[in-house]
Amino acid sequence: MFRNVNIKNNKALYNFIFLEKYIAGLKLLGHEVKSIKNNNANLNNSFCKVLKKEIFLFNFYIKQISSFNNQNQNATDRNRKRKILLLLKKKEIRKISEAVKKFSLNIIPENIFLNKKGLIKLVIHLAKSKKKYEKRELIKKKEFEILSKRKYSSLL
Repeated sequence: MFRNVNIKNNKALYNFIFLEKYIAGLKLLGHEVKSIKNNNANLNNSFCKVLKKEIFLFNFYIKQISSFNNQNQNATDRNRKRKILLLLKKKEIRKISEAVKKFSLNIIPENIFLNKKGLIKLVIHLAKSKKKYEKRELIKKKEFEILSKRKYSSLL
């Protein structure tokens, strides 16, 4: 019926160092579920915030389905990037909010997947942002590996 869901935040690994991993459910509308199961969503530049003892996902773009008809087009445009409630246990929310306040960490979504029951889950991480010099070092290492592979393959 639906193929595997493969929605990733491509820039997350480049910009952040992941510390702790959590798996959360998403409170979605019906047409949003259908769009996500068809891989019509984008996690790039999305982030999470703790608001009033709840965690919300912001800047999560969900493409509108053409078969979804709504009289108020402006409402659907606003809903494309609306804040989405993450479903976590109270202990997990408390632990995450304390870590964010105490150590000034970020809550970054990594990817979306379907579990065995067919429910949509989001992998979030407590993360520390990388400095510019750390990003430069990472690029240098990747370039060096590519060059060394080319030289090695030319010798064979």
